[in-house]
Amino acid sequence: MIRRLKRALGIHFSSKALARNPDIALRQYLGRFRSFPDLAAGLLDAAPATIVQVGANDGSANDPLGRMIAARPDRIAQALLFEPQTSAFARLSARYAGRDNIRCLNAAVGREAGLQTVWTIDRTAASELLRRPISDGIASFDRSHVETVLRDNAPNAAAEDLLGLIRSEDVRVTTLKDAAAEAGIGEPDILLVDTEGFDAEIMRMALEAGWRPKLVQYEHKHLQPADRRELSARLRSEGYRLWADHADVWGQRSS
Repeated sequence: MIRRLKRALGIHFSSKALARNPDIALRQYLGRFRSFPDLAAGLLDAAPATIVQVGANDGSANDPLGRMIAARPDRIAQALLFEPQTSAFARLSARYAGRDNIRCLNAAVGREAGLQTVWTIDRTAASELLRRPISDGIASFDRSHVETVLRDNAPNAAAEDLLGLIRSEDVRVTTLKDAAAEAGIGEPDILLVDTEGFDAEIMRMALEAGWRPKLVQYEHKHLQPADRRELSARLRSEGYRLWADHADVWGQRSS
């Protein structure tokens, strides 16, 4: 409610952004604020864009790409969407069925191809226990991360009940370069990452692959302070101007 009111009033100050990434927050308060949707709209105005999204879930919950595709389908040249969870992937692929320019890949991203265990929650059981709709968007390679998020979102629930909501799934892992090559995608114009604490590593992989997208966004709220600092410094050195809110960092690269 408070965030919606601040947006309506044009207030861009976020105490959590300041605490989590003070270097970015202080710079943005001193300069012109640009939201990710505004930057993406400007990019799509100029030319149809190629997009890679790692951690797409079902394409609807809290998804800036989903909103872009729905609003401006003719401005999406190609999109490659990664989602490792079988249930979320089924919803994602159904959402974009018949869209030949959008490829949904049932896989996680890693440094080497293979199989790895992903921890997530039973979405239906969690919604019943907590008596509100619960997303399965907290999947992680780290079980302790899922436990922490559950406790933070339901501090009054019994620990054994929360732990009973956790599920595991062995998922396919591929590399960014291999998946992009298979999909016939080169360097994307827009890179979106939402991987529950693995975001810094995915961003490093993208940079190591030689990608310098015009626009990037990644979730920083689950990153360690050292990773936040290292990644923002690296992106700034690559010519990106960065902005942040309580959850995400986004940046636009100078021509």
